[in-house]
Amino acid sequence: MKKKIAYQGRPGAYSHLVCIKGFPNYEPVSCESFEEVFKKTENNETEISLIPIENSQAGRVADIHNLLPMSNLVITGEYFHKVSHYLLGCKGSSLISIKTAESHLHALAQCKGFLVKNKIKPIISADTAGAAEEISKTKDKSRAAIASELAAKIYDLNIISNNIEDATHNTTRFLIMKENFEEERLKNTDYI
Repeated sequence: MKKKIAYQGRPGAYSHLVCIKGFPNYEPVSCESFEEVFKKTENNETEISLIPIENSQAGRVADIHNLLPMSNLVITGEYFHKVSHYLLGCKGSSLISIKTAESHLHALAQCKGFLVKNKIKPIISADTAGAAEEISKTKDKSRAAIASELAAKIYDLNIISNNIEDATHNTTRFLIMKENFEEERLKNTDYI
């Protein structure tokens, strides 16, 4: 049976992409919230939790810093992922036809120069993969999403432009977290 890794976000999220690239021998498990990610590993439903902690452009992920002290997991490593944003549209859309781009607030901010240059109005969405999923359902050639290349594959969208981020050094640092086996071992040892 394949080991599992928990991440926060929908299929196609950047965390999902990191699971595939960084942990190809693990099955990615999508979670709605960071709390759910921690719980999946604490309850032995997954072997690893993958958590974004900070981005070189957007700064730290505040929710994580509040949740870490409450978790029963330990940090066993870190993974750095260079973020490449893609402009994704429905079949038949082109850069000329796109009027709006939907994505997470940080992704939109990280692509501001591209959006301004191409006169594309940013629309805030809850997350990148969710925006891609929404665009795939609309079939509207004037709407696009800013998301990962993986989201394009999952939601059957065309890549209209790639590497549209303003800063080429845009990187997210992820924590790799597992159950604290040492603590469990000490609890189960009889020291009489």
